[in-house]
Amino acid sequence: MDGQPAWSEWLASLDGDVRDKAMVLRDRFEALGAREPEEWARAEVRDGIAHLARFRLLRGLWSEHIDPQRDAVETWIANTRRELARDSAGPFSNAGKALLRMVDELGVTPGEVGALARLVAYKTIFGVLYGLDEPNLAEDDVPEILQEQLPSWLLVEVVGKDLRLTGRVLTGLHEDLLTMDPSRRDGRAATDSE
Repeated sequence: MDGQPAWSEWLASLDGDVRDKAMVLRDRFEALGAREPEEWARAEVRDGIAHLARFRLLRGLWSEHIDPQRDAVETWIANTRRELARDSAGPFSNAGKALLRMVDELGVTPGEVGALARLVAYKTIFGVLYGLDEPNLAEDDVPEILQEQLPSWLLVEVVGKDLRLTGRVLTGLHEDLLTMDPSRRDGRAATDSE
């Protein structure tokens, strides 16, 4: 714990409202499956960083966009077959044809295809998060003087259905993406003992 007081000691050192906030945060992190909910809550209270929003976004990206590439591979292979039968020259048909060649002719297993697709999904999401966090990336085809005049962006935390701004910015999301793997394996394949 890096010399930090135990959770109960730390809670006891807080004012009532802050203590209540920390306990609510811990419960929310725990409900979402965080590995160390107390540490997440402590960090959010201590640092004022929107860790719950970060956790929710990053964990959601895994469960909605990275792991389904592995988990639903049989379905999307079947869908690819149907789409190519309907329109052999449609969008990304070359990728669909390559996929079916891999499976049908080269003997690549659906599990292997899913592992590759999961990696591509991870790398794509990592790149998007990096781009969100680094809005001032130099664009080779835009003169530097114009780059300074172009709009940029921030990802900010909001609360409630009416999207009340908290004033907290989410940064460095790409740095934590790998650690948000719900399997707790940081993108590694399951071992035989799991």
